[in-house]
Amino acid sequence: GRGLRVKPYHVSDTGRGTVTELRLRTALASDRDAIFGLLESAASWLRARGIDYWQNWLAPPAHHIRWVDDGLSAGEFRLIEGSDGVLGCVRLQDSDPLFWPDATDPAGYVHSLTIDRRFTGQGLGARVLDLIASELAVRGVSLLRLDCGESAAGLQHYYESLGFRPVGTTAVDGESLVLYERNGAERSLTSASS
Repeated sequence: GRGLRVKPYHVSDTGRGTVTELRLRTALASDRDAIFGLLESAASWLRARGIDYWQNWLAPPAHHIRWVDDGLSAGEFRLIEGSDGVLGCVRLQDSDPLFWPDATDPAGYVHSLTIDRRFTGQGLGARVLDLIASELAVRGVSLLRLDCGESAAGLQHYYESLGFRPVGTTAVDGESLVLYERNGAERSLTSASS
């Protein structure tokens, strides 16, 4: 299918290829290895920095593998693509009873937003979240929700800097998580300034 696109933008002095085009494409079963590779690479990068987060992606247990396969089968995984190929991945769900069991209002639920380390520092995460918000708006959905570990202070700060508000906590598989949401109309500061 056709992916959503944003206008080209430029960030200089990154030392990496500058991303001038960004689109989301629904992942296919043939993209499974790329998704697992991105998640494993992110976990390795975190481990190398002494951050104990996402470490299950280094050797995913059966229920993590099933979670990815279920997301692929449901058409919920997106590959983040640019002129340099695959830049990352994200899962977008219409409901999320595992993490948000009491939520009944329409929302988009973001999981496993991962950017290839070669393309970091260019605001791609913010751009992807804005693309998702645009996709949801077309469907009449205004809320964007996600979670992150209670111990991941840096990630919490990042999401808060993009306009997400903490609205609760939950525990999944023994991990304490902070639940975040943002009205889709509230764009990130990165997008607003570009």
